Amino acid sequence: MIGGILLDALGYTTARLLVPLLTFGCIRVQPLRAEPRRHNWFGFSRNPDGSRQLEAIMAGWYGLFFWIAVVIAVLALLR
Repeated sequence: MIGGILLDALGYTTARLLVPLLTFGCIRVQPLRAEPRRHNWFGFSRNPDGSRQLEAIMAGWYGLFFWIAVVIAVLALLR
């Protein structure tokens, strides 16, 4: 249950904010309540306008991995 909250709240929100910013809008994150689409293994699909869309669940994982990397970097710098 705690893992689901972390994945949805922290990971998804982080990806929802950072992915479009870092990719200059080329990749967008799928809304949580969107209708299902086919995505590739990494969670990407192509939109009709040519941009890419990142699946909501994979966006949560990517956002969570971002925070894990931040914690590891901070711990390495403090050591």
